[in-house]
Amino acid sequence: MVCVRLTSRHHRDRREWATEHVNWRRNEWSNVLFSNESRFSVHPNNRRIFIWRERGSRNTPAFVHESVSFDSGGVLMYGGISIDWRTDLYIIRDGALTARRYRDEILRPIVAPYAATIGDDFILMDDNCRPHRANLVEDFFFEEGIVRMEWPACSPDMNPIEHVWDALGRRVAGRQPHPQTLQELEKALLEEWDRIPQLVINSLIDSMPQRCSTLLAVRGNHTPY
Repeated sequence: MVCVRLTSRHHRDRREWATEHVNWRRNEWSNVLFSNESRFSVHPNNRRIFIWRERGSRNTPAFVHESVSFDSGGVLMYGGISIDWRTDLYIIRDGALTARRYRDEILRPIVAPYAATIGDDFILMDDNCRPHRANLVEDFFFEEGIVRMEWPACSPDMNPIEHVWDALGRRVAGRQPHPQTLQELEKALLEEWDRIPQLVINSLIDSMPQRCSTLLAVRGNHTPY
C-alpha cells in the first residue's frame, strides 16, 4: 500500500480531527463538499510493488510504501462530491493551478453557487495545498460566507473523493480503445465521471464515521482506506 509520509505531528492532528468528527451524523456530512484535484496520464505508472502477504495485512507497516506528491505531466482535473450531488469535472489547462485561478475558475463559478443552494450549513473540504490556502482565497471565503473544514495534513485516506478518482482512472483504463492522446484522455475522463453511479459516491461519504473510528483505533496512523 502506497501512503503519504506521516510524522508524529500528523498523527496528532489526524487523531484530533477524527475525535471532532467521529460522532457526526449523515445530515452533517451531507452539508460537506469533498473536493480536490487529481492528475491523469495517457500512459499511467501505478507504481505498484507486488508482494506476498497474509490476507488482511495490507496496511501493516512493513507493507506500506510512503511517497510524496505526484509526477508532472498529463491532465489535471478538479472535482467535488457530496451526498446526492457532484460538480462537473473541470479541466485545469494552460499551466499550474494558482491561488487566483483556484478562486476565479473553481471557487467562484463552481463552489459558490452550490454553497448558496445548501445555505449556512455548507462546508467545503479542500486540502492544504498552497493555492487552496492563499490569502486571496481566504478573503474570498470571508466575503462569500463559505465555511471551510479544517483538514489534517497528509490525510487522503480520509477524503472519499480519492476513491472516486481511483474509480475514474480504472474506468478510463478499461476503455477500448484506450485513449492515446491528451484530447482523447480528456474526453474519456469527462464521460466516465458522469457515469460513476451516485449511489457509489453516497456510500463513500456514508463511510466517514467508520473512517474516523478507524483512524482513532490506529492512533492517527495509516488506515486501509
